[in-house]
Amino acid sequence: MGKLRFTDTWISAVTDPGEYSDTIESCLKVRVAKTGAKTFSAVRKLGGKTVRVRIGAYPEIGLKEARMRAGEFMELRALAPTAAARAEAVADAVSASAATFFADYVTDMKARGVRSYGRIKGTLMDGKYALMPFLVERHGCMLRAGDVTIHDLQAWMAESYARSPNYAPHLRSYIVTAWKWAVKNRYDFRGGARDYGITSNIAEQLPTVQKGKPGDRYLSNDELMTLWHALDENHPTHRVLKLMIAMGGLRVTEVATSLSDNWRDGWLNLPETKNGRSHQLPITSTAAPLVERCLERAHPRSPYLMSNPRNPDEPLTIAAISRAAKRLNNKIEFPEWNPRDLRRTMKTHLIDAGIDERWLDIWHNHGQTASVARKHYIRAEYADLKRDVAEAIDSWLAPVLLGDRKEHLKTDHLQTNVDPK
Repeated sequence: MGKLRFTDTWISAVTDPGEYSDTIESCLKVRVAKTGAKTFSAVRKLGGKTVRVRIGAYPEIGLKEARMRAGEFMELRALAPTAAARAEAVADAVSASAATFFADYVTDMKARGVRSYGRIKGTLMDGKYALMPFLVERHGCMLRAGDVTIHDLQAWMAESYARSPNYAPHLRSYIVTAWKWAVKNRYDFRGGARDYGITSNIAEQLPTVQKGKPGDRYLSNDELMTLWHALDENHPTHRVLKLMIAMGGLRVTEVATSLSDNWRDGWLNLPETKNGRSHQLPITSTAAPLVERCLERAHPRSPYLMSNPRNPDEPLTIAAISRAAKRLNNKIEFPEWNPRDLRRTMKTHLIDAGIDERWLDIWHNHGQTASVARKHYIRAEYADLKRDVAEAIDSWLAPVLLGDRKEHLKTDHLQTNVDPK
């Protein structure tokens, strides 16, 4: 174990396993694990015994914050009757930072198999506009979880709403659920209760945001053609939007979180979708070359077709796709739209083109439980039906994306097969 003056540069660079002591705050230690993880703690004699309290992991807990917490620990008086109790209280206060609260919440979600844990982690901890760095910048240090106020959450939501009004309802639901989890953890009687200093769900005070009504926005043929040619296939977020169109209006999550192995042998095979069911679709001729390019550009160490640039082990976030759509829209100057509108757009136009709405329900994974008869379609019948819908999507898309209205082919009988090239 070595003693030296800690600096952020040194802590960021050190890789040799071991425990090191700070010469500025003598009780402050940083332990470097073989994995490279770095954890702050404070160690001192208290009540005749050596007491260690965990401060938190670096860089979630910064050096300035760690020194402040270690200083608080050093100021405790070693009163024998209450030393252990006071040490335990300090340990709770030190470890219950907002960073620890968020990390524990995300870890719990991951352990419970919640598939959106990566999206929540980006919202709370490491995303470009995440709540944790916002709080650090606002206050100059990492707050205790219980010291975060409704005014902090209000300021963060105000910035988020200004960037993306349509995504604000999701952000509100994320923090409401996180604070609810913290309150339940405080009073968990089954063992393993954790007190983050949060006694009430302050996030519930935030007003709900009115969501758009179905049918509010869909793109015209001309807008769809302009958007298609404005999408840059070098950007993964743009590739998601383009695949949504080429595949006849898939859900944004079905594309953004899909694995590379889901797009094989001419079919998209999703083991689970929003309604909890698996879903299989033939890859349309319009989408096939785009899928090949996506597979070529996929991160070699990521399972996802389009991975998160910051962390290849996670998919793209919906927030990143929404921001990309907004930036693109500012460039092409359309009336406001969001990625979910592409699904509505495709379904509306394909129905207008004469494709049976019941068939599109099956394609969009909406109608498989609508009736007993449709519930009992055999797999082969569904496969043939979906191939017909894929041909119809290609037949409608080809002239629209080329901008040739005169040669717009009819798809009333779903039999026309048009080469999208």
